Amino acid sequence: MQAIDILLDEHVVILTHLDTLSRAATKIVRDEGPPKEFFRDALDVSREFADRFHHYKEEHVMFGLLAQKHEGQLDGEVDRHRDQHEACRNLTQQIAEALEGYSQSLDSSARTVHRNISEYVRILRSHIRSENEILFPMAVEALTEADGVALLEEFRRYEAKAGDADLDHYRQRVEALAAQIT
Repeated sequence: MQAIDILLDEHVVILTHLDTLSRAATKIVRDEGPPKEFFRDALDVSREFADRFHHYKEEHVMFGLLAQKHEGQLDGEVDRHRDQHEACRNLTQQIAEALEGYSQSLDSSARTVHRNISEYVRILRSHIRSENEILFPMAVEALTEADGVALLEEFRRYEAKAGDADLDHYRQRVEALAAQIT
């Protein structure tokens, strides 16, 4: 199903971003932490790409369609994945709130940034694995070919609203961040 393939391709970029965040968190522990600007840019990518661009397609398009299928049998999986999206939003907010103290070399803020990045990476990696291995195969089984076409059309409409911010745009941003953490 082409719509699922799009989500899987986006997961590859998100996983690359998570690898970069994980390396940045390790540098914090070594007192080699990247500057505040790196984390601001990384949070922008997390919020714009992972949350708005990607999670929108999952939550508002695919999850909505799945919720209508099979008399609620998929509701538990859908709800669990929505909750994980919300947990990631909360973690990015906590990271953002700690960045000023981080830039002033406050140990408590550095610990907060490190802890929340580590948790964000852990949750989102597990979440992606669950979607790839459990939820998406369930979706392929539950959705008809017509549903797949409708999902793809809705994804394309949403991407058109995003303008120049397509997968290649975000892939380049993720690669640029990764190049800063060697």
